[in-house]
Amino acid sequence: MTLTNTKQPTLYPGMNCKGVEFFAVENEMKFIADAEIKCITKLPFGIIQLANEEIDRHPEVSEALHEWFPTSKFARVYQFLQCRYGGLDHTADFENNQFKDGDYFHCPKRATCKFNGILCKAPKYNGVSLTAMDIQLMIHTSGNLTNETIADLLHIPFGSFHKYKQALYKKLGPNMQTKQELALIAKSLNLI
Repeated sequence: MTLTNTKQPTLYPGMNCKGVEFFAVENEMKFIADAEIKCITKLPFGIIQLANEEIDRHPEVSEALHEWFPTSKFARVYQFLQCRYGGLDHTADFENNQFKDGDYFHCPKRATCKFNGILCKAPKYNGVSLTAMDIQLMIHTSGNLTNETIADLLHIPFGSFHKYKQALYKKLGPNMQTKQELALIAKSLNLI
């Protein structure tokens, strides 16, 4: 008797379709295209041009990137791709010559970044944007920490923790009731 795995492996965009998936790993940007993982310096010129157009289409994004990198167009594109699309998920970041909304990326500067919410995007679930508190609640609640520990980590009173958690559950859907359901949503949003 031979055992075979009939379950299909999880594929990322770029491995089996025309989409491109950007992601950051150890402070380096890479992308998946044509079934290969490549360094961002190998990004085709056409995609770089479209990234520049996407940056120019949003004045606040363009101004932020020019402040950081006044003389380097490539550095602006690199930073834009990292901030907006640095998370590795199962949705193409670039497809049909268009950039998508963006990914959640675990940036260590997120809490202190002057351009938080401008370059990076807050994740959405069912069309509703999640706040920084929602994200932190989802990350911590998805693990094995007690509610008291999570409240301490977030520096909020225990009673407030329950109010925030109830509001988050309501935001995520009328049938949302368990930490396990919350963890599945957090995983789907690349938060954990």
